[in-house]
Amino acid sequence: MKLLQRYLSAMLIPALFLILFSGCNVTNTSSRQSPVAVKMKVQSTTMPKQKAGAPTTQAMDSLTGVKFLVKKLELKNSAEEDSLNFEVHDFVADLPLDGSNYNITSKQVPTGSYDEFKLKIDTPEDASSVQDSSFYNNSGSGEQDGYSIVINGIYNGSQFTYRTDEDFELEMALNPPLEVTDTTASASVAINVDPSSWFKDSSGNALDPTNPDNKEIIDENISRSFHAEHEEHGEHENPENGTDSGESGNNEDS
Repeated sequence: MKLLQRYLSAMLIPALFLILFSGCNVTNTSSRQSPVAVKMKVQSTTMPKQKAGAPTTQAMDSLTGVKFLVKKLELKNSAEEDSLNFEVHDFVADLPLDGSNYNITSKQVPTGSYDEFKLKIDTPEDASSVQDSSFYNNSGSGEQDGYSIVINGIYNGSQFTYRTDEDFELEMALNPPLEVTDTTASASVAINVDPSSWFKDSSGNALDPTNPDNKEIIDENISRSFHAEHEEHGEHENPENGTDSGESGNNEDS
């Protein structure tokens, strides 16, 4: 009798594990995935001309270069209180200034509702993580000596470079949420950046980008200039799940 009990126990325990394991697999494999691209775009950087005889409140002539050091991109799932990481690290986004989209990356995203997009812009981790020398000053000693944003332009007829070591952790609402369903062929999240207020105070007067006293206000203006929107495309023709895809760092027409 004892031998029979041992035999039954030896058979039943693996069977229970098999049932539980199979149940978990059913839940996980029921979710399809769709490619979601992340793009960034700088809105028109053309500065309005001053009327003759008008007070000089606009001294910024134009922007000639905008670069962000992207550390993290995440989509937040509203139902599961979880985030999907696009696994971008120390990526230099050298944005075009003609209003066209700049492709950062794309990733296969499970079906779900995503109501928030997170963007982190930060300084280099070490002196070798970023090859672009404009993100370092002359000593180039690493994180304590690096920059997160580099902006070039013309102010009062003279060229300038504005660099900040500020850490930007931005949470942008997707309203309405991005819905990735079984019929979604592809989708995209566009991060729009409006630079028109970067070098202005609350009264609309120009802020000299070369004056260190203006750094705090300029950085606050930059952090408020981001907003995100999304777009879904078509329907699935192939139900098979894919793998991570997409080119990064490419321009495309708006």
